[in-house]
Amino acid sequence: MTEPQNHMRRLPWEGPDGTAEYAPHGVTDHIADAAETHIINRARNDAAYALIMIQRPEITHKDVCALVAKLAGHVKDVASVADMREERLNSPAAKALESALRAALGQH
Repeated sequence: MTEPQNHMRRLPWEGPDGTAEYAPHGVTDHIADAAETHIINRARNDAAYALIMIQRPEITHKDVCALVAKLAGHVKDVASVADMREERLNSPAAKALESALRAALGQH
């Protein structure tokens, strides 16, 4: 699906036409969570690898450019994951739950 709705979750991948894909909450949550975790872990691992590689005397300008391009892609992907998580935290259901918890705890 490609149409966002309140009960839909944006998935951490794009459809064949390059647009965001959505699925009902619960249907693909485990797969989407695993994909988000993979995106973040891949970025962390490649950042650690890049820090090691730039210390090597034989690294070339071309190698550094390739590392920077890869890391820039990871920044874009991780920022997208952050945006998706913010959307879920600001969803009407999440806000209603937050209000109910605050009320139960006597907070405003």
